[in-house]
Amino acid sequence: MSAQDYREAMSLLAVPVCVVTTRHDGQDWGLTTSTVTGVSLDPPLVSVSVARSASCHGALSRAPEFVINVLGDHQRHLATRFSTRDIDRFAGGEVSTLPGTQLPVVTDASALYRCTRQEVVAVGDHDLLIGELTDTRLRTAARPLAWYRRAFHHLEPYD
Repeated sequence: MSAQDYREAMSLLAVPVCVVTTRHDGQDWGLTTSTVTGVSLDPPLVSVSVARSASCHGALSRAPEFVINVLGDHQRHLATRFSTRDIDRFAGGEVSTLPGTQLPVVTDASALYRCTRQEVVAVGDHDLLIGELTDTRLRTAARPLAWYRRAFHHLEPYD
């Protein structure tokens, strides 16, 4: 399968848009991703796929903890900012520190999943970060931001 065929096929998967953040060696790091997957209920594990070419790959793969910030529809600008290279992704005031930690979090995210890194698995040109959920903060009334066919979309409740 060609890379173009692969990209086209994968664009048909509707997925949540998340920003993964951490603090490593005294610096905040983060990136936009649409590759968060639940892995296990017992223990509660999730995976995040991070390209080895990503500027924050080293920090995310070595930090003992990370946070998955599920973005709301009103946070498209953050998805764009955290996917842009060579800028201060944390400028703008929409990021704070998770109380009792030094972990950066998106202040008004639809959900926060605090994770302890359990394993890093090499897969192709990416690494899967496997993390155990240690805390969640949920805003169930929020409208999540989704990525589908290479564009942002919002989801409506299904009745």
